[in-house]
Amino acid sequence: MPNILKVTTPTTGYDNMNNVKANPELQNPVNVQGPVNPAKVVKPDARSDASGQQADLRFQFETNFDTFIQQLKNMPVLAEELPKLFNEFAGMTVESGMGSGFAAEVAEFLKMINVSPENIGSLLKSQVQSSVRYTGAFFALLRRVLSETQSVELKNGILNFLKKYTDMAEGGNILSDIRRDMSEIRQRMMPKAREQAEQLEQSMIYNTDNSGGTPEQKTENLRTLKSDLLPYLNSYISKIHDRGVLRDTVAHMADLTGRYENGQSEGVLKAFEKLFDYQTMQQYFQGFDIERLFDVLAGTEYEKAIRQNQEMGKLADIIKKGASGEAGTENTQAFMRIMEAIVLNESVYMPVLHIMMPVCVDGQMMFSEMWVDPDAEGNGGSEQDKESGSQRNIRGLVKFDIEDLGFFDMFFSYGRERVSMQINIPDGLEEDSRKIQEDIRRILSEHSIETEELVLGKSNISIPITEAFPRLRERKNSINVSV
Repeated sequence: MPNILKVTTPTTGYDNMNNVKANPELQNPVNVQGPVNPAKVVKPDARSDASGQQADLRFQFETNFDTFIQQLKNMPVLAEELPKLFNEFAGMTVESGMGSGFAAEVAEFLKMINVSPENIGSLLKSQVQSSVRYTGAFFALLRRVLSETQSVELKNGILNFLKKYTDMAEGGNILSDIRRDMSEIRQRMMPKAREQAEQLEQSMIYNTDNSGGTPEQKTENLRTLKSDLLPYLNSYISKIHDRGVLRDTVAHMADLTGRYENGQSEGVLKAFEKLFDYQTMQQYFQGFDIERLFDVLAGTEYEKAIRQNQEMGKLADIIKKGASGEAGTENTQAFMRIMEAIVLNESVYMPVLHIMMPVCVDGQMMFSEMWVDPDAEGNGGSEQDKESGSQRNIRGLVKFDIEDLGFFDMFFSYGRERVSMQINIPDGLEEDSRKIQEDIRRILSEHSIETEELVLGKSNISIPITEAFPRLRERKNSINVSV
C-alpha cells in the first residue's frame, strides 16, 4: 500500500505554480462598485454611471424639433424625384398593377403645365399667392393692429378670428378628412356595428367645395356627428374595449368635428364684430362694412389664385393616388416619400415659404422647388419698409431640374437691391460657365439689381436646407418640445 501521507521534498523545476494565469474577473470584479473619490482618477469599475460604459437609456431626450431637423436631412429633393417619375409615366399606356386612369391623369397634368417662356413670371407669382393665405390689404391692416396695440385681449381676439376663418376656409378639407376617418373606422368594426354606423352616416352631406357646404348643410352635419355618430362610436369602443387604432381614429374625428364647428360662418362674423369694441380696430377699419366681410375674404389674392391654380391640385391627386398604389406597387414607396416631403415642408416648424412649380416650356420639362425667407435677418424696419421690402434681407434656395440639361442648385441673399448668389451647375455645362455668369449678371442688371457676388459650382451634392437657412437650427432654443 503506498504511503500517501509521507512528506517528501518537491523536485526543483517541477513546480508549475508560476504558470497559472490569474482570472481577470477576479483581478477586476465586474460586480464590485468602488467608492467615488473626486480627488483622484481611479480605474473604471462596474458602476452604471461609468463614462466608458454604453448605457441603454429608457428615456430619449430628442425633441420633436430634433426629429424634424433629422427628417429634413433625409428628405428627398422633389425637383429630382418627380421628373424621374413623370418621365417614366409620360406616354405610358396602362400596365399590369397600374390603375386604369392613372396614366391618363399624368398625361392630362403634363398638358396643363404647358406654358410659354413669357408666362413663367406670372405663373410663379400665382404660385406664391396660392401658398400664403394671409395676404392682401385686409390682412395687412390686421397685422398693423397686432403690432401697434398693447391690449392682450385685442390680440387674442384677432388670433381667435383668424383661427375661425381658417377653419371656415378649410371646411371642405376638414369634411374630407372626416369622411376618410369614417371609412377607416368602418373597416375596423364588427359587421352588425358597421351596418349601424353606415346608417347613421347616411345623414352626412359630404360637400366637396372649399367651405364644406352651406350653413344648413353644416348644421345638419354637426347634428349627425355630435348627436349620433360620435356617441355611438364611443359607446362601441367602451363595449369592446378597443384601445388601439380605432380609438385614435375616433379621437381624431372628434378633433376635426371641433374644427368644423369652429368654422361656422356665424361664429366667424361674431368674432370679427367683437373686434370693433376696441378703438385701435375702429381706427384702421373706419368705414368698413362688416356685412361685406365674407365678400372681402373671398376676394383676397390667395382665394383668387387658389381658384386659378388647378395644376397643383391635379399634382396632389396624382401623388395621393401613386402613394395608394395606383401607379404600381414598385412605385408606391417613391410616392410615399414625395408625400412625406411635401407634408414636412408644411410643418409648423418650417419658418420659410415652400413653393413647387412644374412647367413644360416648348416641350422641355422643368420642375423647380424653392424655399424663401422674406426676412432672413429679422429686422424689417418700419411697417412701410416691411411692405416694400427695401430694408429686408431676403434669402432663398432654389432647386430645379431641366430636361436634357440636369439638376441645378441656386442659393441667393438679396437686400438693398444687391444680391449674392451661388449656382451649382451640372458637369456638362462647365465649359459654358463663363457665358452663364455673364448672362446672369446681364439679367440682374436689366432689373436694376447689383451683383455683389456670383459663384458657380458643381451640382454633384445638393445644398442642404439647414445650411441655407441657419435660423432653422436657431429655433431649437425656442421650440423644444417632447411628447
